[in-house]
Amino acid sequence: MNNKKIAIFAGSFDPFTLGHVEVVSAAREVFDEVLVAVANDTGKNTKPIEARCEMVKLSLQNISGITVKPFSGLLTDFAKKEGISHIIRGLRDANDFANEQNLAAVYKSQNPQISLIYFITSHKTKYISSTIVRELARLNGNLDGYVAQEILPIVKKLYGV
Repeated sequence: MNNKKIAIFAGSFDPFTLGHVEVVSAAREVFDEVLVAVANDTGKNTKPIEARCEMVKLSLQNISGITVKPFSGLLTDFAKKEGISHIIRGLRDANDFANEQNLAAVYKSQNPQISLIYFITSHKTKYISSTIVRELARLNGNLDGYVAQEILPIVKKLYGV
């Protein structure tokens, strides 16, 4: 019997930021393994799933106990298929908290066995969002401190001018 504590951290990760890295690192202190699930069906105009998965893998290459998988459909269905009942979420501020309350209700309505675990980001990353990273890249801004150094060339190529 497998007694490992495993959690899912899911998102579009378009792109994967240092805030995401911080949440995964914190989750690894609590869980034996973290499955980073990259959403294919985001309803957004995202970059190709392969590129987003690659950015996640490169950003987390120095953290053990990480698996990266793309998924389609509902996260709750994917979690059930993977046999995982813990979903990790990151909170930057009160706005995130308000949005997450609604999302938690939807997750629970789809799968009552799901438990949500929240990690609050530090002051160093609370202002970082994928939207800001995309905009900085588009405007040829400095991305140091926003994404892992390993993915800087990919971010500049995918989102830059």
